[in-house]
Amino acid sequence: MLFKRYGNTVVHSATWKSSNSRLVFPENPVDDNAGCDFIINHKGRNFYIEVKSSSQDEEVFELGSSEIRLAMELIRKKNIFLVMHVNNVLSRNPSFRLLPNPYDPKNKNLYSIEESGARVRYKSK
Repeated sequence: MLFKRYGNTVVHSATWKSSNSRLVFPENPVDDNAGCDFIINHKGRNFYIEVKSSSQDEEVFELGSSEIRLAMELIRKKNIFLVMHVNNVLSRNPSFRLLPNPYDPKNKNLYSIEESGARVRYKSK
């Protein structure tokens, strides 16, 4: 969908950052801690895109800690965090929704952040 929308000069193997990219591009350098699956540059702006999928038609997804951290960090910058939500991912007709940053106050009416967890690490004496 991103390739169709932006073309191969904007979306190419190097823009795909997650280790899933190696299924298609075995030599691709990856960074699963980047907080997103794709980083594309379009019209002088960086778009950080996290892909989430559902096997049904749902309006819910979970974000991990690195994704939340990046989404919150990019609110203050000129770069844009987006969520590509793929519904019915296992069907012949998946649907794609490109959603704005859930943590940007401008989008608070679009989302309900229902719960989140935290991994807490400590050092014993």
